[in-house]
Amino acid sequence: MIAISITRLFGRFNYDVRLKSDGLTIITGPNGYGKSTILKCIDALSRELEGMLFFSALDFESMVIEFENKKTEIKKTPKELLINGIPLNIQFQMQQLKRRPYFHQIDENRWIDVRRGEEIEIGEYLSRNFLKEYGEPDFDNNKKTVTKKILVELKKIKESLGKIYFIKEQRLIREQISFSSDNKLVNVIEELPIKFKTVMSDVMSKYSSVSNELDSSYPNRLFSNEGAITKEEYQRNIEIMNTRFEKLNRYDLSTMQNLNNVLFKDEHAKALKIYFDDFEIKYKVYEDFINKLEMFTNIINDRLSFKRIVISRELGISIEDTEQPQKDLSLMQLSSGEKQEIVLFYQLIFETENNILLLIDEPEISLHITWQKRFMDDLMKIIKYKNMNVIVATHSPQIINNHWENQIDLGEIYAEQLDKE
Repeated sequence: MIAISITRLFGRFNYDVRLKSDGLTIITGPNGYGKSTILKCIDALSRELEGMLFFSALDFESMVIEFENKKTEIKKTPKELLINGIPLNIQFQMQQLKRRPYFHQIDENRWIDVRRGEEIEIGEYLSRNFLKEYGEPDFDNNKKTVTKKILVELKKIKESLGKIYFIKEQRLIREQISFSSDNKLVNVIEELPIKFKTVMSDVMSKYSSVSNELDSSYPNRLFSNEGAITKEEYQRNIEIMNTRFEKLNRYDLSTMQNLNNVLFKDEHAKALKIYFDDFEIKYKVYEDFINKLEMFTNIINDRLSFKRIVISRELGISIEDTEQPQKDLSLMQLSSGEKQEIVLFYQLIFETENNILLLIDEPEISLHITWQKRFMDDLMKIIKYKNMNVIVATHSPQIINNHWENQIDLGEIYAEQLDKE
């Protein structure tokens, strides 16, 4: 995606938002000008029929999404949406759903069938009912109906957009859904220790599998190996390994000791070459995870005062008082700003994939101005590491810091429109 244009948003605004070439686009403007709505429009396009519900409720005239070699247009009429000229009336299906007493709405995208205790994704429900209504059980073989055309068109749009990850303004609280009416709010930060322990366990399990496979073939490879290592190569490899051992130990992924006391001997040169080659393969299992841990801990610990985060197999993630290491600290004892930073950067670094379009709504929430000014620089590091395209919606000028060339100000765009009228 390279641009999104919206006409008559809220009956008033005309915007043409073109993504910046370095991967970071910052949308600013006063409240009510549609910053968050633009992010929601992009997200809705990736959710096929479910996303069309958003557009059917949105006050706008038309929207164009521009890709490298194509464009997608959505128009809204009093009766229906037109997706690249194909008509879609989705409200009838929703009215049917709302009339059924055994369906209870959880949020804008999910319902619960209380008869079966089943959670229903609205997109799946709409797709199923569209096929049923138009008599298309053999969906893939019928290319002539409007239903077929619209579903295929929406799928093409989703594929053109690629993967999208949306970090919304409400990050610290998540609603835990129950089949009864007693849903409860969950502090997202309380879930992080388990998430870290799970990821660490998965990575270590993969390491163990790779290590066992290499170790089992070591004798055969030793006897058939013709190569050897020189003393200079040995010393260079020792330095690299010691650096890597330090990282593995820092994050409790290993208890390996450095090899400074091991002397090079010519008779061991062949075995040492295999040993170093094998360690290179084994370390690759950890490398991406360690890079992410380094980025995460450096960013967060640079912000915390008198404390730091610690990563371990036993606790996952924990807080340590830098002046009183024995003092018990809980993640829940952190300030709201500290929690926001930890949750936000966890999502950015560990939950987003490479080569995606990332949407972030109001990252400045609960953050001190000093932290706001550092946010974009840290975000750029993540963008480069993950090769992502990021669109940020904010009304904080402080968070832009020295990235003014990445800004698109909706207030200025609207003022220019008024001047032309």
